[in-house]
Amino acid sequence: MRAITPSPSPVLAKHVGNDVVRKVAPFSIDTYPELMREVASLAYLNKDYQLFFRGQDKDYLNKAGSSSYYPTIYRKDVLTAHEIRRRFNTLESAEFLLAEVFDHAGVEGRQDVQRKSYLAWGILQHYGVCDTPLLDFTLSLQAAASFAQYKNQEERGVVAVFALPYPTNRITYVSEHDLVIVNLLVNCPPLAQRPHFQAAYQASTLDITRGYTDKSELDFNNRLVAKFSIPNDRSFWGSDFAGIPGELLFPPDDPMAELCDRVKTRVMDDMKNVFIT
Repeated sequence: MRAITPSPSPVLAKHVGNDVVRKVAPFSIDTYPELMREVASLAYLNKDYQLFFRGQDKDYLNKAGSSSYYPTIYRKDVLTAHEIRRRFNTLESAEFLLAEVFDHAGVEGRQDVQRKSYLAWGILQHYGVCDTPLLDFTLSLQAAASFAQYKNQEERGVVAVFALPYPTNRITYVSEHDLVIVNLLVNCPPLAQRPHFQAAYQASTLDITRGYTDKSELDFNNRLVAKFSIPNDRSFWGSDFAGIPGELLFPPDDPMAELCDRVKTRVMDDMKNVFIT
């Protein structure tokens, strides 16, 4: 993907100094209204892009000490050609099994999932079936901050802000930035609940291959605008706001989760059989 040089707010410019965002510690924010104000400033200063968010329990760094945001299929310090082929083979198998399960269950919209790999990958990624070339984002700052606190054992969580092209379609292809953006809110079949509570989007490099010249081109730190550290407690929200409860971020009665669990079980069984063979 094409790297960008974001425009920081005055506060963040002072915090980053002569360095780059991915190499400095997250900027500490104590309240949700304060976070909203900082993001509003970033949105105005980077108006050529749509701001997307990720909430994490901590700032994950690579060996160079930089924040790293690889899609799951590319995560590993040393990723061999054999391993990348294995992961893509597993993805191909999961995509086939997802279409089969959808067809058997008569899921509305199953034809789209059968025809469009990005839609199938989006569901597989969002419901944790297998590694994919897509990275999860949200348009909801509230959802991102809730994820930063969800099951977090640390004192503080991290909300990261990214600048991507404005989505214009269900699947937005942006060749000049080498990016694809998938809107899960409209692409998932109606029975899927989780994407709606999470305001879920995903993004990937445009031309997905099993080989690459420079792995760093696949790292979404190329689109990183800011990192914020937030308290992992109720004080962050104050009396006027609240995080999204875990049972809404991950609805326990989500029919899509049950279907994807079937696919995941079959994928894992197939992998065991291949290993034994």
